[in-house]
Amino acid sequence: MAVEFQSFSSSGVCESRRQLHTPSAFARSTLFYVQEAGTLQSIQSHLCSRKGLDSFLFILVLSGRGQITHQDRSYTLSGGDCALIDCHRPYSHLSSENEPWELMWIHFNGPAARSYYSCFIKNIPSGIFHAQESSLFSTPLLQLLDAAADTDQTSEFLCSKLITDVLTLCFTVPRQNEAAPFDRLAGKIQAVKDYIDSHFQNRLSLDDLSRQFFVSKFHLAREFKRAYGMTLGNYILAQRITYAKELLRFSNKSIEAIAAACGVTDTSYFNKVFKKSEGTSPSLYRRHWAHRP
Repeated sequence: MAVEFQSFSSSGVCESRRQLHTPSAFARSTLFYVQEAGTLQSIQSHLCSRKGLDSFLFILVLSGRGQITHQDRSYTLSGGDCALIDCHRPYSHLSSENEPWELMWIHFNGPAARSYYSCFIKNIPSGIFHAQESSLFSTPLLQLLDAAADTDQTSEFLCSKLITDVLTLCFTVPRQNEAAPFDRLAGKIQAVKDYIDSHFQNRLSLDDLSRQFFVSKFHLAREFKRAYGMTLGNYILAQRITYAKELLRFSNKSIEAIAAACGVTDTSYFNKVFKKSEGTSPSLYRRHWAHRP
């Protein structure tokens, strides 16, 4: 693993600290890894424009203002705003002339980076959101900046963990911001989930839950998936499969009785969905995982 550190002193454009990192072959094939990370304090307006980078970029605006252009649209950002960008596509950022911005940023990549980004962009098509507490992001970004400078291979595991932390915040912080305007609907969605958790052994359908909780099927289906990352039907099935695994491991019930206890009256269907979920049949699962002293 080779690491190069660069610290740039004040110039006519900006003051910055930039940490370049060359990941090991193991990190490239297995982990999230840092390509470069840094901080930037603009002294005057300047434009940075790139395209075709095999990289993803996360930017946190600490103060000031500026503009980011990507996906053929421009967005004005100020303190607390964040952006997650696919650098394969053209993008640029321009600091304000009157209020030059201060940034923290990281270029990263990894085998799962594209999947993470694709999932993120489904929920936030612009890639832009606001963090009311910027320290949530600045703390792991500072730790990343230091970890990327370490030549110890174990630092790559720390970098991967910190990148995961930042990406997790990218998913959770925008939802926290949206919670206040939709408290009433969010409360209903939570109530639906709680009801499923207690009644998944019973017959449940979107129509029944929609009527019971006085919310349209469209809103219930959309908001449930948005809140919990899976369809309502898949969530019910996951609860049943989890309960089935508990009974398979810690009871002597027959497969037929376990299927019925999970709310599935057709044992053949139960075997089919269990194998699809777990990659093995209920009987083999029991054989491998059955509780023993």
